[in-house]
Amino acid sequence: MRSERIAKCFSDMLQAITLIQAWVEEAGGADYAVLHDRKTRSAIERQLLVISEAAIRLDKLDQAIASKHAPSIDWPGIRGIGNFIRHKYDDLDTTVVVDVIHNRLDELKSACEHALQEHSTRE
Repeated sequence: MRSERIAKCFSDMLQAITLIQAWVEEAGGADYAVLHDRKTRSAIERQLLVISEAAIRLDKLDQAIASKHAPSIDWPGIRGIGNFIRHKYDDLDTTVVVDVIHNRLDELKSACEHALQEHSTRE
């Protein structure tokens, strides 16, 4: 059961990343999606909240599991971006969101895919 919940957290993050990347591509790039398309930006921010919440749940299930699967990922930063988005919604630094899209999502996506493969072979 615990392994299923861990897999769900990784799956939720992977699904959110896939949506963000699709929307960015449809919008013509991260800069346009975040800086000029308010609807896409809002959707991206919502999925970043999903990623953050899934990382928080993952940490509550097992504090070592995320780092075990992806030690190079900034897990505290992933958990913290949710608060950043929630509390700075009216003055959100869009360069942070663009940086996440450009420089962080691919590595996190790979880590989630790897973790899901590992957890599916255990069951």
